[in-house]
Amino acid sequence: MAHASAPATAPKPPAPARHHRPARKITASTASNVFWLAAGYGVWASVTTRHEHKMTGWNVLYGCVAGIVFGLLYLALRQLTPAIPRVRRAVVWAVFWGCSIGYLHSLSHQTIYWSVILGLILGASAYLMAFYRFYTSEVPTDAHLPKPRPGGVVRPAPEHLGGKW
Repeated sequence: MAHASAPATAPKPPAPARHHRPARKITASTASNVFWLAAGYGVWASVTTRHEHKMTGWNVLYGCVAGIVFGLLYLALRQLTPAIPRVRRAVVWAVFWGCSIGYLHSLSHQTIYWSVILGLILGASAYLMAFYRFYTSEVPTDAHLPKPRPGGVVRPAPEHLGGKW
């Protein structure tokens, strides 16, 4: 009786390592950019809902609410999207910009079809810009690690990199 009995449940294997970027910090520059984007969106929504009449308090209130909602959504996406893979992140930003501009255009009493087409065109262009930006400016998170060879042997770093990765 020198040995202990086996545990009732088997230990869980370690979770696979996830390679994602942490959320960004909100700096004064970020807050300023979000404020001015939201203010511009709110002014655009306010003026568009006027429909060639006098400016009323309801127009101003509508613009303030639209700007606040836009700013909060923009800030949330800015904080949450670094953890998403590049292609999906580009799709998220394309949907955000396409929907926001399509919605603003729908306030001008145009047909819904034209608002949808405009949103799709601007969303597609936002996708192309975001896709290009993410693939040309980001380094994969594991690019600095040496690649293991079959059999578990790590190869030395190339000489043109100074022997270090």
